[in-house]
Amino acid sequence: MKSRILIYGVDHYMGALTSRVAVARGVSHIGAGRDIAPVAQHAAAMAGPAQSGGPVEPRIFTPGDAHRIAGQLDDVGVVVNAARLSEGDFNSLLIASLATGTHFIDLSADRATAAALEARDEPARQAGVMLLAGAGFDFAAIDALAARLAYILPGARAVTLAVKRGLLLESEARALIEAARKPGETVKNGQLAAARPAARRLEVDFDAGPEMAWLAPWNGYATAARHRGAYSTIECFEALPEPLERVLAAGGFKARLFRRGWGLKRLEKKLGRRRSRLTETQLTRGRAVVWGEARTPDGTLRRARLETPDAHLYSAEAAVVLARRTLAGAARAGFQLPSAIGGAALVEEIPGVAWRELADPSDNLAFEIDRPVAADAKSA
Repeated sequence: MKSRILIYGVDHYMGALTSRVAVARGVSHIGAGRDIAPVAQHAAAMAGPAQSGGPVEPRIFTPGDAHRIAGQLDDVGVVVNAARLSEGDFNSLLIASLATGTHFIDLSADRATAAALEARDEPARQAGVMLLAGAGFDFAAIDALAARLAYILPGARAVTLAVKRGLLLESEARALIEAARKPGETVKNGQLAAARPAARRLEVDFDAGPEMAWLAPWNGYATAARHRGAYSTIECFEALPEPLERVLAAGGFKARLFRRGWGLKRLEKKLGRRRSRLTETQLTRGRAVVWGEARTPDGTLRRARLETPDAHLYSAEAAVVLARRTLAGAARAGFQLPSAIGGAALVEEIPGVAWRELADPSDNLAFEIDRPVAADAKSA
């Protein structure tokens, strides 16, 4: 039985952070990437001056040829992909994982990535391989809150979720801006529904007073959770950085220019501030929040809030929790969401995570929004 964890992307920030967290939790693993020097330097840094070996074994390979990658996975039980890969490279890594019976965990919350994993649900079941989307904050924390709301409100069929992330890296700012320019989807009554970014807004208390969150159909959680879950109506909102919020809220000519690509570089600089990584102070002091409201067809509702460490740190911690639980036998073959494998561990085993059910759910949302509650039928 293959029993090793491979973290791909340690030559970049999120992969290196995930590897650091794994070492801190006592998990020896393979630290892999495409660039020799950064991978070797990371492994050496994790070993420390007093050790001849170390908890991170460096491994170098470039996605692109699934057959060659398969040779790198002979001893690997689960791949944790923390790298931003092109579609071709991602597919080759995924194909190699299926061919070698290696479970696959991806940190991305990108809609296209989730769709690519979901599309291989049946081949993964036949191969006995788990494909898990969104091990990072944008899926794992959201899914943990949504799952717990479904538990405390049996019969809930609709959920509204809102996220406040914190600091963005430059690459994340670029991805957010690109996503906010394109149409996305929500899920209504089990069906995908086209949605325009920031088409509606919601006033949410993330525990520091009311703040505005905007419809975020770029978050792939809604469409991924449609595959198999408690809810048949799902909407995601996000508190946006002020410069992007101003552009989207302005509407009219300014919003049209944004969608056509005007001023994107300047906006990227404002949001990402050329950050390729967070300082230790930013990482340890940062906080992120997910707010959620679940509703039954008769109008009963429950609200809750999940506060986590910085979103990047939570992502790394969640990926390690999920990888360990996968190797311990919790993996389910086929396409999965984090709560199916992590369960309560995504809240209870990650340092600095606080869950709170909000005591007064009877007041109405501050902004009237279209939120049809699904009929009490089998979830999609």
